[in-house]
Amino acid sequence: MKNVILLGDSIRIGYCKYVKENLKDIAKVVFPEDNSRFTQYTFANLFTWLALVDNPEEIDVIHWNNGLWDVVHFNGDDLPLNTTEQYADTLRRICRKMKEKAPNAKIIFATMTPINEEFVQGHNYRIQDEVVKYNEVARDVMKEQGIEVNDLFKLLYEQPESYFIDQCHLNSEGYQLLAGQVSDVIRKSFK
Repeated sequence: MKNVILLGDSIRIGYCKYVKENLKDIAKVVFPEDNSRFTQYTFANLFTWLALVDNPEEIDVIHWNNGLWDVVHFNGDDLPLNTTEQYADTLRRICRKMKEKAPNAKIIFATMTPINEEFVQGHNYRIQDEVVKYNEVARDVMKEQGIEVNDLFKLLYEQPESYFIDQCHLNSEGYQLLAGQVSDVIRKSFK
């Protein structure tokens, strides 16, 4: 059996049980109960989460996302939580630590999923153009780091808005759609 770890925000939390079910015959899929939130939070907790596999050197795949918290305008602030420079720098730091702690793992980064701008935005809001911009920053970092990118933004952007239950979270059908692509990408990485 392969060892797979899923890291990421509430979008990952929404699809992880489906990925675990999809891969049950070929992989042990583990994930923290905790939301990985913004990049600095992921960086701070990374070694704890990688230890969900007894020996992190035996991790075959790390599938990971960060970003939807990094682009939030908390409390109605004019700026996202992290600048693109802060986001890119912390992504690089996470990549380095993943490679150091789990040297045999194939690392796959998933882009942020789109937001549904039809929903009323409160004082913690996101802007689609920033999601797109930060996804480009992440793609550039992953290319530089030699890490595969799973484009969940494109997959969900081309789907009906009926999958959304709020600005960024999905119903079970939406999470199953994402899980299908995540499972396929992980399965292909085993070959």
